[in-house]
Amino acid sequence: MDDQRLPRSIGKALMVFAALREGGTPMRLTELSVRTGIAKSTTHRMLCALTSAGLVARAGTHYQPARLDSPTGHRDGLRRLAPFLGDLLVRTGMTASLAVLDGVEVEFVHRVYGHRHIWGPDDADRAPAHGSAAGRLLLAYDESAARTVIRLAELGTPEAAELGGDLMRIRQRGYAELTGSYGNTMLAVPLRLPKPPAVALVVEGSGDRDRALHWLRRVADAALREVCWAA
Repeated sequence: MDDQRLPRSIGKALMVFAALREGGTPMRLTELSVRTGIAKSTTHRMLCALTSAGLVARAGTHYQPARLDSPTGHRDGLRRLAPFLGDLLVRTGMTASLAVLDGVEVEFVHRVYGHRHIWGPDDADRAPAHGSAAGRLLLAYDESAARTVIRLAELGTPEAAELGGDLMRIRQRGYAELTGSYGNTMLAVPLRLPKPPAVALVVEGSGDRDRALHWLRRVADAALREVCWAA
């Protein structure tokens, strides 16, 4: 790109970003193109650049300004919790993870794999929040995020009702449980830290489900005590 085109591109990117901020709600590509008067293909290029720069977050077909307090900015603090994943691995033999909610996705910021782990699509670093045990657990304690997920994921009435009912049950029992793509059991419990972000402690595998849940809770309690003491 030559020097004359570069300022024009920056100006268009700023127009797109300003439209997103002023809109107040996540918007589709077509809506942004209409609002800014910029061609749809150009708007798409600007959104890709803004997303790569971390200024814009994409959720399905919608775009919104990235949150400055994104959980990924707390990596140093979350790293202090990573050793507890080793404790879970030893106690359960299952893959253990730390997960945080980031918009309509859940991000697995740390993971320790068990020897019997079955590799599959569930091993991605990010996943739709409503499609994982960790994400559902975190949504259960964040009603605003749950409403946003239902809207942006364009869930039908039956799917939204099923998700809402499951989130209510998760709050009541204090843990989330799902069966993974390859039949693995996924369990998640909340780690309610004194400061954001909310964290889910997760195990996944084919081990003893009741034993895994028991140790999930015990390790979560131990991790919380240490973090609070250190604070």
